[in-house]
Amino acid sequence: MKLKILIFLLFPIIFIGCISYYGISTEELTRQLKGQSKTEASNTFQVFTPTTPIPITTKYLANKIEKILCRNSDGELVYVYPNQNTQLEFTSKSTHDVVTMYFDTVFLEGTKIVGLRSRIITSMTREIEISDIEKIEIYTEMSKTEKFQEN
Repeated sequence: MKLKILIFLLFPIIFIGCISYYGISTEELTRQLKGQSKTEASNTFQVFTPTTPIPITTKYLANKIEKILCRNSDGELVYVYPNQNTQLEFTSKSTHDVVTMYFDTVFLEGTKIVGLRSRIITSMTREIEISDIEKIEIYTEMSKTEKFQEN
């Protein structure tokens, strides 16, 4: 019983400790998004029913960015290798709303950044005008990072 309580109390602490936060400027993000082609990707998840799990596959458009140049909490330039859980949070200058998108679904379309909020419900598209972006944060779970080396 004590072990169950200990696991119950430690799990949130361990889980929260695995999330990393990074910052990126609007200019740097748009530079990295320019020229990205859209490729079809798929996401398979399980829907559990009383009798058996049912696998469901959804398809969505994804970018091919393998690493993101951004700043860590110490202000150092680092490369983050995004995984399927990496998200971008955009804070709007005009409304102070936060617009969240999965990183691999983000594209530059004219003067807007467009992406998906959900890979399961692919109609949940989000967008924000580049000129209305106050702040961009990258949230990732256990992603590989690498220090930026200037030549």
